[in-house]
Amino acid sequence: MITRRDFLRTSAAVAALSVVPKGFATSLQAKEKAIGVQLYSVRDDLQKDFDKTMKAIVNIGYKRLESFGYRDGKFFGKTPVEMKKYVADLGASMTGSHTGSDLLAAHDTKGWDFWKKNAADTAELGCKWIVQAGYPSRSIKSISDVKRLADQFNKCGEIAKANGLKFAFHNHVDEFHELEGQIPYDVMIENTEKDLVTFQMDTAQLVYGGFKCHDYVNRYPGRFANWHLKDANPDGEGSTEFGEGIVDFKSLFAVADKAVLEDYYVEQERYNMTPLEALKYDYDFLMNASYVKW
Repeated sequence: MITRRDFLRTSAAVAALSVVPKGFATSLQAKEKAIGVQLYSVRDDLQKDFDKTMKAIVNIGYKRLESFGYRDGKFFGKTPVEMKKYVADLGASMTGSHTGSDLLAAHDTKGWDFWKKNAADTAELGCKWIVQAGYPSRSIKSISDVKRLADQFNKCGEIAKANGLKFAFHNHVDEFHELEGQIPYDVMIENTEKDLVTFQMDTAQLVYGGFKCHDYVNRYPGRFANWHLKDANPDGEGSTEFGEGIVDFKSLFAVADKAVLEDYYVEQERYNMTPLEALKYDYDFLMNASYVKW
């Protein structure tokens, strides 16, 4: 039997693309794969030694990075210009950023000022995506609240577009809990503008919500141009190394064209090895998966 350690020792370490094709269907001839990573996967390592961890991530092969924790106009304590140069010097780029705020009050202009500043800084960083990282479940009491949130996402999308960005919403499991006989996630999709709001599919959280990733793509084609690839632990909690969980990645990639896939990022939050070993394992898994075309 091949163990995880055997896999780590024997898998080929092929560098990911630093320039990514715009569409899945037009990039089938690519010899390398544009595998991105959400840096939250190594959050503890980044706190201990930021430079060492960032270099290790890029050395694995990840050239497309997704940030998190935007605060006070900075990314990991660096201005957008400083961070853009920092990752460029490593041979990578920051292509997305997780951020967000709670459900905005009806006349909360301060909240919209935050989004405008956030979008401007994310654009200056060189990103393509600005992502609302969570669902304000404590503020959602009714479907009318969900529709109001969808309206706010449309406005976020307008702000992003004005800054040359694309806006996406990242799901967790709460959005799939039935409310007033409806699934809030479906309500959000159906009440947002396709050209303003993308849904960044967190594969593990969607599966924990009781659904299959490829079924959602088939139900709402063109709404999932951005994916967070995460394998779901069979025990129902957290994530695990790719291929060790219950997410059907093969069926998902089979509908990548229908999703109009543009970018995907590895994310892992629980590990059976060190976080960096886990990200190497996940990277090699995708590199060796014949159904992952780029």
